[in-house]
Amino acid sequence: MKQQNIFKNTFKLLIPAFLLLTFNIQLFAQQKVAVNGNDVGTWFGKNWMWVTGAILFLLLLLLFSGGSKKTKTTTIVKDNMGDTKRIITTEETS
Repeated sequence: MKQQNIFKNTFKLLIPAFLLLTFNIQLFAQQKVAVNGNDVGTWFGKNWMWVTGAILFLLLLLLFSGGSKKTKTTTIVKDNMGDTKRIITTEETS
């Protein structure tokens, strides 16, 4: 069980590292490019790339942040004298 948690945490740390690496590579590639004599520009000026990136980021965030949530309920049954007769613990995964 601990190996799964370690793998999950490592995977969650690799995603931001990959994004930072990709952004760093993009910064080195910022040069003027002309196609057929027209200046292409940079990706900062293109709004559709920002919208697509934001949607992709939110989709990945929702995909990897979800998980099963466990709820633990403990019921204590006591007699008339206040002594504990039994303890019932149930665990539900939703």
